[in-house]
Amino acid sequence: MTGEPGRTRLLALAAAAGLLFHLWAGFSFIKSAAPTYDEPVHLASGYSYIKTGRYALNIMDHPPFSEMLSALPLLFRSPETFLTHPYFDRRMPYHYSDYFLYNNTVSPEGLLGPARAFGFLVWTAGFSAVIFLFCLKLHSPAAGFAALAVYYFLPVFISNNALVTTDSAAALFYAASLLAGLLFALKAYGREALFPRREMLLAAACSGLAMASKFSMFVVPPLVSGLWILHMLFFSPRREGGRVFLHALLYCGLSLAALALVYRGDLPLYFEGLNATIERLGAGRPSFSMGVQSMEGVWWYFPAVFLLKNPAAFLMFLAAGLAAAFRGRGPALLWLVLPFVFYFASSFASKVQIGVRHLLPAMPLAAALAGFGLAALLSRRRAALLTLPAAAFSVFFVISSHPSYLAYFSEAAGGKKNGWKYFTDSNLDWGQDLKTLGEKLRSEGSPPVVFSYFGVGRPEHYGMKYLPLGVVTNVNEIGETSHAGDLCASERRLLAVSATNLMGTYYPDQDRFGWLWGREPYFSAGDSIFLYDLAGDAAALEKAAGLLLRSGHPREAACWRDGGRPLLLTSKVKT
Repeated sequence: MTGEPGRTRLLALAAAAGLLFHLWAGFSFIKSAAPTYDEPVHLASGYSYIKTGRYALNIMDHPPFSEMLSALPLLFRSPETFLTHPYFDRRMPYHYSDYFLYNNTVSPEGLLGPARAFGFLVWTAGFSAVIFLFCLKLHSPAAGFAALAVYYFLPVFISNNALVTTDSAAALFYAASLLAGLLFALKAYGREALFPRREMLLAAACSGLAMASKFSMFVVPPLVSGLWILHMLFFSPRREGGRVFLHALLYCGLSLAALALVYRGDLPLYFEGLNATIERLGAGRPSFSMGVQSMEGVWWYFPAVFLLKNPAAFLMFLAAGLAAAFRGRGPALLWLVLPFVFYFASSFASKVQIGVRHLLPAMPLAAALAGFGLAALLSRRRAALLTLPAAAFSVFFVISSHPSYLAYFSEAAGGKKNGWKYFTDSNLDWGQDLKTLGEKLRSEGSPPVVFSYFGVGRPEHYGMKYLPLGVVTNVNEIGETSHAGDLCASERRLLAVSATNLMGTYYPDQDRFGWLWGREPYFSAGDSIFLYDLAGDAAALEKAAGLLLRSGHPREAACWRDGGRPLLLTSKVKT
């Protein structure tokens, strides 16, 4: 392989090419995706906080900083706030946000699109800086560029950074707090034993913003404080426990001050929300994990979803990076490996298992370690000969999922077309492909469809004529109001089912759509919503009619039992 300067230049070019792809992929995803389940709530809540100066709507579920940051572009659009609407007065966040998004003077796309784009650029820039600086301080510029090249091709970042959620902010400030903590430790516990005030203030500010973005980030101040103690014990020429204790005390106090600044001095409100969130998460939540339905989850959920939702080459580079960090026995073990393992291991006890996005805070650290690994592999000729084809294959797999990066599954899972067999909810199906389904139906003359939807987007906004069937949503109007007209007047027998509902994730009868598992849809919207034409399939029509009858649609059930005209593209039973 070429020498270090040449290798660094090549990796810098790879990182630049990766950045171009990342931006293209992210903006393509933004354009293609309908509102995902929680985006309207985050956007409407953040905008209401900015306009009123009061934290009310969603404050028991999420801290306000990330939501307000995402809502900043709305100030240039001046949408209506509807602050006197009963939904706002009664603190009904999903109903209020639905009304805010679909009944405003600005279109839903005009509200959500700029907020997504702004957040995507902010998170991309922030993660790029943090990942590169970690590698620069703990390894080399070559590792930094390698880490960026890896990061730019990770679908979990392409998709989640392009959505209005709190996950990316929490992940960025978690990693930034650790980076600032490292910078402080290198000076404060080095030979000169300085007190780097800027690094202390930066660590406290990032930690406060992490806590102000997601309640799970309350672990950051004690984590950074503990890492300072370990850094002093293992990497400092001095043993000054009292000095480290004072640093940690000052840092925790400043972190709380930064948090209080976001909360406008009302820290009890933060702790009230934190306690409410801990109680809610402790109750568990339905999930589907590789055929297992559970209310409290399975211990192997996050390891499995981490392996199947990330490219195989990334996992190879990460393994090589972990090996390099252990061989080096330097600060990288403390500031990258330990926080990565800590966050990953803490997920084992989680009873809420609805998406790889809950591992997002560990991902920047993993990307930096993968940069270590990639740089090390490319420095050896034989290893490089294996590395480059593996990387090219993974890149091809990532690009082939365009623009459905949220639904990405790795080579090991057989790609996103098989994702529904492994995991549901925000791993695959968050309501984002409603727009794609609507475009397909409009191209066929907008025939009516029976729709079992998982999400909060309004299907009628995308031109769909639909009869709701077993809809899982927090917006009652979507699940209760028919927009199909006279369903029986159509000869088509179209049934659309979201992947989350197909696997019965939130149904008490979890095999409600089990009779569809052996049938191939004639159209798949982003591999997260499946469209079936059941005309001519008597057994399937009988099952569908039974569900219609149970849902209070006896007339539609009767006419569906009568069948319909078969098409060339009909459901086929796999043999």
